[in-house]
Amino acid sequence: MMNRKTFIKNSSIAAVLPFFLDAFWACNTKAANPNRIFVLIQLVGGNDGLNTLIPLNDYKNFTAARPNLFIAESKILTLKGQQATGLHPALTGIKDLFDNDVVSFVQGVGYENQNYSHFRSQDIWLSGASSSKVLYTGWMARFLETRYTNYPEGFPNVAHPEPPAIKVGDNGTFLFEGSAMDMSIVIDPNAGEFETGKTETAEGEATGFAAQQVKSIREMMLQTERYSQVIKKALGTSFQHSKLYPKTGENPLADQLKTVAQLIYSGMQTSVYHVDLKGFDTHAAQVDGADTAKGAHADLLKKLAQALTCFWDDITRMNRQNDVAGMTFSEFGRRIKSNAANGTDHGAAQPLLFFGAGINPGITGHNPEIPAMVTGSDNLAMQVDFRAVYAAILKHRFSANDDLIKDILQGSFADPGIFKS
Repeated sequence: MMNRKTFIKNSSIAAVLPFFLDAFWACNTKAANPNRIFVLIQLVGGNDGLNTLIPLNDYKNFTAARPNLFIAESKILTLKGQQATGLHPALTGIKDLFDNDVVSFVQGVGYENQNYSHFRSQDIWLSGASSSKVLYTGWMARFLETRYTNYPEGFPNVAHPEPPAIKVGDNGTFLFEGSAMDMSIVIDPNAGEFETGKTETAEGEATGFAAQQVKSIREMMLQTERYSQVIKKALGTSFQHSKLYPKTGENPLADQLKTVAQLIYSGMQTSVYHVDLKGFDTHAAQVDGADTAKGAHADLLKKLAQALTCFWDDITRMNRQNDVAGMTFSEFGRRIKSNAANGTDHGAAQPLLFFGAGINPGITGHNPEIPAMVTGSDNLAMQVDFRAVYAAILKHRFSANDDLIKDILQGSFADPGIFKS
């Protein structure tokens, strides 16, 4: 029988982590698995795209709109083949990847009738819903359910011995919330050595609502146990990671992507990973008052560039460049005009970063227009519906047909041309 103390303990885990695994990354062996893998990097809080991908063609209006925030032109990183657009100086590693055709950008991604709430906007991005509709499943989960029919019944099995999706970090994500159950396992690279406990039986359990909740928690924990051995084996294999990684704990995104690289190299057939970097809600002190190229936003972008550079070095050394691709996204961008606290407020559209050998290099779309007389309510205009990005991922990375994509995303969207094939 599950006692009250055990229930509370298990509930606290399940409330945050759909599948809880304390995991410690190790190293791995050469992967023989040729499947395509997609990595979603969430920049939590709302990244300031205008100070990330900087419009040089409209630099006068840019500086007028952000007198306490703009990056000095002499410090902006130039990009190969791009005269009108530059990068924040903290993104040196991203510049190198861009110049080598491994990174591209899509300008002005967003949705109609922007909702400026972190919670609602994250739900929109993770569920793939229009702003006028609420969906209770993640857009990627809806796709995975077409591959893992009747999940979790009968899983894992011989055809699918690994989890459908993996969230690496300290919490779960709505992205993988399925119609019956969360389709991911959560691995925290800094939580300590991987271990799972024995799940108690349902003997003597009460009926009613509480029993239903306990049953749900138990099923989550049982699913963790079922996948535990394959995860443990993957995390215990040997691989010489890139020497570019910082020390564990210095860069949480680098720690997460190192774990993703570990699992990929081990031969895991899991095809979707989600990682995140928190702290992008930069209402105040976004920049250093003495040097706008430094500060909280610069520190976050530096972590992003470092993590992605290390990860791609691992992928290249595995010779998996054509198999692995990914993107960054945030729940929204920031306003054009800076505020008096050396920060920016919740905005609308944003540039997305894509990486992988299979992307079309360069920048899709045009620089945002910045009015000469900007107000606090002015936003970056949407050029690409975010669901068009998801449709392109499903089509070009997962070979989903148009009818399936239309069903998953509840509409048809023009291909923005992100991928080569």
